[in-house]
Amino acid sequence: MFIADLSYQWLGPIIFLSVGVAFLLLYWHDRSQHAALHLAGCYFLLMTALLGLMLGDAGKYPALAFLIPAAVYGGNFLLLRGVASLFGQKFPRIAFLAALALSVAGLIYAGETSAPFGVRYAGTCGFMIVVDLICCVLIWRGRNHRVDTVIAVVFLAHAAAIGARLVAMTLSGTEILTHAAFKGSHVALAMQTGNAIFAIFIGLALFARYATTLVTRLSHLAETDPLTGLLNRRAFQAMVPAMRAASAPLPTGLIICDIDHFKQINDSFGHDVGDIVLRTVAELLRNVAGEGAICARMGGEEFCILLPESNAEMTRLAAARLRVAIEMQQMVSSGQKFGLTASFGYCELRPQDDLRVAMACTDAAVYQAKAAGRNTVRVAPALFDPEADKRLFPALPRADGKPGSAMPGPA
Repeated sequence: MFIADLSYQWLGPIIFLSVGVAFLLLYWHDRSQHAALHLAGCYFLLMTALLGLMLGDAGKYPALAFLIPAAVYGGNFLLLRGVASLFGQKFPRIAFLAALALSVAGLIYAGETSAPFGVRYAGTCGFMIVVDLICCVLIWRGRNHRVDTVIAVVFLAHAAAIGARLVAMTLSGTEILTHAAFKGSHVALAMQTGNAIFAIFIGLALFARYATTLVTRLSHLAETDPLTGLLNRRAFQAMVPAMRAASAPLPTGLIICDIDHFKQINDSFGHDVGDIVLRTVAELLRNVAGEGAICARMGGEEFCILLPESNAEMTRLAAARLRVAIEMQQMVSSGQKFGLTASFGYCELRPQDDLRVAMACTDAAVYQAKAAGRNTVRVAPALFDPEADKRLFPALPRADGKPGSAMPGPA
């Protein structure tokens, strides 16, 4: 029986150690995950507090009376740091220091008045409840995914469980005089079980948050041009139908932009400068087009913008603003200044128009702008021309020699 009880007392510390090691391995794999390092430290310190509480005796070893609350305070500090970092929130310094000051003052008063061990235990639990509630608020403020709500509920449930234990201890009239008496009480048993359960739940919930963040990051990388940060062609084509549907029955505006003399810039100043030019133009397009627009790099020096609820005239004015913004940009390389210009094509894209045809027509308008001397804006041919699709996408011959109808993807 003694061996079974002793094994059970080790259950909580082993769970805390396992979760702490898991967070430490996560940080070891990705050193940018500072929240994982804070959470690992949190679990290690709380494991230390639990070991001292369940296996030690402050009556025999007075240093434990200091070590246990110190480990609890340090662990909860790192918990708040980790949660704040993970959810992109500012560390609640004032709230934490206020809770810490009240708890420490209570412990000092309990020590001066030789209060029973149960009073000191209740004061420390009160501090943990406040920290759980602060974590809940931080998570709620920084929530971005459905799993965040679950994490907030887990912290709230943990605070409620601690509070319920304290209420039950008070209502039962149990007076825990010493540390040794605490270890053999039902309160210690409930604490050990609750800590083990919530250590697992909170650890799994936070790991789920990490997994969700990782999936989001990978999805972003798959949809984003790594050089400019704009959408790539695939992501652009995937997002266009949703914008067109949201804008219907109003049209959307399609703009294609191509940087003038980009090859000459690369040849004269080098590809590093060419990359700077691409990033600069991308930033200008993103800022001038506005938050509601979809901006993408289609490849090379070609960019595409889709404007919501924009007719032909509104699209033309937007393209003109973009052209002027690029023309006003002055670049410097090795002390040598050079300017930028770009050629634009645009069209009004009605709900019934085919995107592929619209992009081909607008691309043709860009070539017209190039032929007209560059640094200008040209409108695309009318998209409702029934012969436009045949001219832009002529039928390809089939393998059997008969006329075909295969059409290439967008240019």
